[in-house]
Amino acid sequence: MREIPYRTAGGRALLLHVSAPPEPSDSPAPAAVFYHGGGWERGTWRQFQPQAARLNALGMVTVLVEYRTEGPVTATEDAVAAMNAVFERAGDLGCDVGRVVAIGGSAGGQLALATAVLDLPDIDDRHRPAALVLLNPVTDTTGDFPAGFGRRHFDNDDDARRYSPMHHLDGGAPPLLIMHGTADTAVHHENSVAFVDRLLSAGGRAELVLYAGQRHGFFNPAEAGHGIGDDTDSHFEITTAEMIGFIRRTVIEGR
Repeated sequence: MREIPYRTAGGRALLLHVSAPPEPSDSPAPAAVFYHGGGWERGTWRQFQPQAARLNALGMVTVLVEYRTEGPVTATEDAVAAMNAVFERAGDLGCDVGRVVAIGGSAGGQLALATAVLDLPDIDDRHRPAALVLLNPVTDTTGDFPAGFGRRHFDNDDDARRYSPMHHLDGGAPPLLIMHGTADTAVHHENSVAFVDRLLSAGGRAELVLYAGQRHGFFNPAEAGHGIGDDTDSHFEITTAEMIGFIRRTVIEGR
């Protein structure tokens, strides 16, 4: 795994943790850029290492993003900078800029969505991902549970709306897959239902898979210490297989 600084903030270098596919290729590979969860206040870039290993084996470059856990504004700034860096350094990373997938869980879902749909000063429209995979994502930052997640982190309603993916859907979003547990008590699954409905109404392409009785973080393997759903290792396998199938359809095979 390579550690590549992509920006300096708060007196420290923030890193992209990059792994190449096990089999070298003469042509650029599709890439997956992962944003961990933790409510923008905690969490680690290592969260999605198990999923990244599966996508590496599939022939993808994987990028685990380290970002500041100091609230949604700084986290989003870092998320955008990381995505810009992936595109700008694609030649060195060996990735195909036309086949970049952003993947995020919980607050990391908002960060992945930010790179795709938000309109912020540092966002470059040439650096948008081609697809999204989101796990119990934060899609609406204008409220708190059950009507969204994260409003308390913003000074006013306008700021909360500026960072809210739900309020920036115009049909220009890339194809996306959302997986969400119906017993989630951190981010209500109806947020994902409403998000997908709005995206489809705007002419976008979206798939939603709901997991009955599963709670927040159900997709993490038990040994990662995040297993707070039922039968966690089984759901890690199920959700990872769903992720791989979607990426095959949308990015690898390009349907």
